[in-house]
Amino acid sequence: MSALKLRRIDARAHAAAQAIRRWRSADVDAGSGHPPGQSGYLCFRASGEGGEWWGLIDARDWLHRSLPGLRSLLTVECSLMNIVELFRAVPQPLLLKVDDLHYQQVSDVEGVLPGQLPAQELPWLDTPRGRLWLTRLPPVRAASLPLDADSWLSDLPLRLELMLGSSHLRHGIRLKAGDVLRIIQRSQRCCLGHQCLGVFTFTEQGIHMQSTATGAQGSADSDPDVDLGALPVRLQFVLATQDIDLATLSRIIGGQLIPLADDAARHIEVLANGKPVARGELVQLEEQLGVELLEVYRDGSLDGMPR
Repeated sequence: MSALKLRRIDARAHAAAQAIRRWRSADVDAGSGHPPGQSGYLCFRASGEGGEWWGLIDARDWLHRSLPGLRSLLTVECSLMNIVELFRAVPQPLLLKVDDLHYQQVSDVEGVLPGQLPAQELPWLDTPRGRLWLTRLPPVRAASLPLDADSWLSDLPLRLELMLGSSHLRHGIRLKAGDVLRIIQRSQRCCLGHQCLGVFTFTEQGIHMQSTATGAQGSADSDPDVDLGALPVRLQFVLATQDIDLATLSRIIGGQLIPLADDAARHIEVLANGKPVARGELVQLEEQLGVELLEVYRDGSLDGMPR
């Protein structure tokens, strides 16, 4: 793959860019840069159900925004250590409008002098209590919203299997036409991927489906307790396709080189359950290969993805 001269993507910078994009979509001012080294900062860890993240915020800016009337009462500026203690004492020292930064508590609060600030660029977002700089982002959580009828997943092909049951075959037994195999363990389950959707019974009209989530009364009118958004979607990444004849195929098996276009790495087809859903560029993401999406197919059209 190195012959394709893959573009390397820094995982940290990519995660920061994605976070900034999410924050801006939530109508929050956000960007990246270096924290100004004009005064002391508060460094802290925030923890919540979605994981933890680390942040920096200008200490005096936070103090004056949190207690706007305090400045007029003070004869001298609060020391950085006093602001640290106040930040620790406030139950919710930050007001945040973005979901991925929700937190229950802050800990490990320390004062940071201007000369101790990180040298690399950091993602930031504006909050009612000052500009927040993220030194460590929270883990990305998968969307937990239910699948609606307009979802791009709604028309993906899925393999529905009506499983009658199973049996065992002793080693050494050879099957031949006319043999009758017994179904020893009957299950009559309806499966999608590795998920069981329900059971079925035979009727004169065909089969009758029943959810495994029905209550003790066995009511067939109960809705299946199936998370459609959690159904398996198999992604495949296709580097190239080519029509060949059998003679050419035999030479390829023997070690022939297959020529690739110069821009082949920018034309990776992404298939979801066998259906084309996107085109992307093959990139090097740390020690793994990745595909950065360039175009996403939605309702038969192409949506450009910002870089």
